[in-house]
Amino acid sequence: MMSILRGTLAALAFTSTVWLAATPAAADDIDTCEKASGDEAIAACTRAINSDRYSGRQLATLFNIRCFEWNRKQESDKAIADCSQAIRLNPDYANPFFNRGNAYRAKGQYDRAIEDFDQAIRHNPNHTNAINNRGNTYYNKGQYGRAIEDYNQAIRLNPSDADAFINRGTAYKAKGQYDRAVEDFNQAIRLNPNDAVVFYNRGTAYDDKGQYDRAIEDFDQAIRLNPNYATAFYNRGVSWARRNDLQRALADFKKFSELAPSDPDGPKAVERVTKALTGR
Repeated sequence: MMSILRGTLAALAFTSTVWLAATPAAADDIDTCEKASGDEAIAACTRAINSDRYSGRQLATLFNIRCFEWNRKQESDKAIADCSQAIRLNPDYANPFFNRGNAYRAKGQYDRAIEDFDQAIRHNPNHTNAINNRGNTYYNKGQYGRAIEDYNQAIRLNPSDADAFINRGTAYKAKGQYDRAVEDFNQAIRLNPNDAVVFYNRGTAYDDKGQYDRAIEDFDQAIRLNPNYATAFYNRGVSWARRNDLQRALADFKKFSELAPSDPDGPKAVERVTKALTGR
């Protein structure tokens, strides 16, 4: 099973001074667009956009917020359309490039995503989320060295960013540099000890190193933090199987199948272990 590569949509900061001479009804839509989420935010942003009260940078901000919300709903094409409109209205605005890059990455259009992250970074050289997600996109392209360069830069700008350490550890793991991966996962755990994903990722690195007991300990912790963490059950089952504890492996593969019923790996793993236990 693949380790999870972390990437986030950055929350956007706005100030009340952005909105000028708004009527009370319009002000309500602005406030909801900015502070709500999901369908409620999209509806409020749409009313404000269609009100013809805003133009230029203010209108660009509205399109960017709605783009952000479309990304959260995995409506990538709608996100791209809104962020493109925001960029047309305000070409020096970094966040629409960042959010459009996230939408292109979600569609698997990695080169276009990198172009947008480049633009976001050009407009804001300290945009750590754009640097981190450009690294994630290079990772998706299998360019692990370039991904690590971006994670290095993100960590220099923000040494307390646990996600950047997780991502760099994941890239080191993909390059087979398991000790360096473990070091990064250790640092991520120090920064955020309640994140199940980092324990899961460190567990996969220990498993790759053949340290199955340590891998199982990390999968245990990931499951304690997230009892429905399906892939942690699957990979713990793999580690149990490599220790030749097939009964425990079987239990974990069955649990994985319950949590991820549409994933064919579960039934296949259950069948393989059952045959090994019964000698058939």
